[in-house]
Amino acid sequence: MNRALQLVLIAAIVVSGCGGGARISHNEIRKQVAELGTSTLIPEAINVRRIVSQSGNRLIAETTVELAFQFERDTATSPWHVSSVRLGDQNWVSVEELLAAVNESRQKATATALRKLDAGVAAFRQRNGNPPSAATITALGDALHPQYMADLVVTDAWGHPIELASPGPNFRFRSLGPDGRRDTPDDLLFP
Repeated sequence: MNRALQLVLIAAIVVSGCGGGARISHNEIRKQVAELGTSTLIPEAINVRRIVSQSGNRLIAETTVELAFQFERDTATSPWHVSSVRLGDQNWVSVEELLAAVNESRQKATATALRKLDAGVAAFRQRNGNPPSAATITALGDALHPQYMADLVVTDAWGHPIELASPGPNFRFRSLGPDGRRDTPDDLLFP
């Protein structure tokens, strides 16, 4: 799973605090991306497309990383399907392993989002004496953001709307998880 997680990290790269100078070269970006975690990518497998935004202490580098896809089919007449992915000069990672790593990352991001909603409700309740009056996640987001919750949270990391499993006064939040269906084992509930 470690290699698959590297794929996820590199796909979502944001380079910050790089070097001491005001600017960073494409070669330095390639070098730092290649050295992420325990990666042994060769910098030539990384193409810096452009530097999107730059300030004194932060920049975003849009990159592409060379990927190879291995296809298989069950019989000579059955359809082809992607079975493995290789990042740069790394080992092959099965599609199942890659998807598991992506879903694990999204599950963590969604859990964080649900905690932010809960903290926003708590801050609202502390300031006003009662929880916000909201029957939908959109109404709750409107009541909480930006005064009680810095980030507007209305969808999970899969892009599905977060649901109010129990509306106020004791809110409970539900993510439908990767399958997007209610009441399945991959649902996330908080608290």
